[in-house]
Parts: sequence; C-alpha cells; structure tokens
Amino acid sequence: MKNRKGIVLDCISASSIEEKMKIAKEAGFAAVEVTAVETDEERAAIAALLKKYDLVCPSIMGAGAWQNPATSPDPEVQKRAAYWFKQGILTAKALGADTLLVVPGAVTPQIDYEMAWENSRKVIKEVLPLAEELGIYLGIEEVWNKFLLSGREMAQFIDSFESEYVRAYFDIGNILFYGYPQHWIKTLGKRITKIHVKGFKQEGLVLKWVQLLEGDIDWKACMDQLKAIGFDGYITAELGPDDRGYKGIADDLDKILAL
Repeated sequence: MKNRKGIVLDCISASSIEEKMKIAKEAGFAAVEVTAVETDEERAAIAALLKKYDLVCPSIMGAGAWQNPATSPDPEVQKRAAYWFKQGILTAKALGADTLLVVPGAVTPQIDYEMAWENSRKVIKEVLPLAEELGIYLGIEEVWNKFLLSGREMAQFIDSFESEYVRAYFDIGNILFYGYPQHWIKTLGKRITKIHVKGFKQEGLVLKWVQLLEGDIDWKACMDQLKAIGFDGYITAELGPDDRGYKGIADDLDKILAL
C-alpha cells in the first residue's frame, strides 16, 4: 500500500523550504502541499528540493485569496484574484501537482450571497481555460467564509461550471462546524479531488482546533464514505504538532488511514 500521508508545508515551523521538506520526510510523510509562487526560478528550485527529498506535491495551496477575494465587486480585486489563481495553476504544473486549492472568496456585510456566487464564478471561469489546458483541477474549499454552507450548495456551485476540472478540495475538519463531514463526502462524491484533515472540537460555544484524534470527528465514518466514493488519494494534514512532533501527526494519520 502506498504512503498516502501528506502535510501542508506551511504548517511546518522551519527557516527554509528545504528544512521543512527534510522535517516532513523524516516524520514519515510522502507528500507536501506547497504554496503558489510567482516565478519559474522559484518553481524550479522547489521542484529540485522535492526530488532531493523524494517527496511528491499532489496539490498547491493558493496564495493571495484572502487579500484578493474573487467574490469582491471591485474589478481590480477580481483581476488580482485571477492573477493568483493563474500563478497557482502554473505552480501546480511545474511541480507535478494536479490540483490547486481555490478559496472562492467570502460573504461579508458588503458582499451578499448572490454577489459572492456570481463574482466568484466570473473569476474562476476566467482562469478555467488555463486549468483545462494544463490539466489542473481547481479544488474549491469551504473555509468558514459564510459561502457554500452545505454539500448540496457546493455540488451545485461546482456543477455550474460544466467542467471536469472544477472540483472540491474537501476539508474534513472545517466542515464539522456546519455539519457532519461524512454526509458532505457522500453528497460531493466523485467531485472530491483532494482531502485536508485537522482535528476539531466543540465544547458548548467554544470551538478549537486539536490534534487529529482528539476531537469530535468520526474518522471511521469519514473513511468508510471515502472508500464508498472510491477516493484513494493523498490525505493532507493541515495542523501543527503537539509534544510528539511532526511524527505524531504522521502516526495519527496512519491510524486514520487504517480504519
């Protein structure tokens, strides 16, 4: 069985990308998720490090999404959002990834739901031809942005593009705030291209991130549903370590993957 464990590189505390990769490899991860960069030189340097440490990069973390939300009505902000999506697509292609994590923006007091829906679709449609040309999936993620608040809405949003290259990047931890992740997995089905995991616990009105096995997530139900939809890709952790270090995260992932 292949090693399906991944970690978001920015979750590793170190002074350089190379040191982060070294830590990831030593902890037992096979994959890392890299944040989008702007230049060919940066991409080539990262690609060389992936090869050096025998790591794969299945997905790219988008950059600039919160500073330049695609949901904005401002044409200049939309232009910058499209720019960063394109840089993420190019980074994915250069590093051998097949997915760019896309934060579509957010609903705010100034940006209502309908505006968010239409503006984000406009920006994503602008970059979709490049994604299709290069074979990169745009993985839409729900990130506590008051937008796409159910699996059915997420599915409808994805399907509206009528392209196999718009899919879901599903974060099991994020969704627990809204409902049950196993239900979302069932609804999204084959639309899911990648999985993020983190621990989440709710105590009354107090919400907190915890280690993977310390929260309220029913990992067995989630893994059963992922198997039911045929998902067998990388599971990427998006959290920092406890006193066990990064190997502790990898060990917890082993237990989850064995369910």
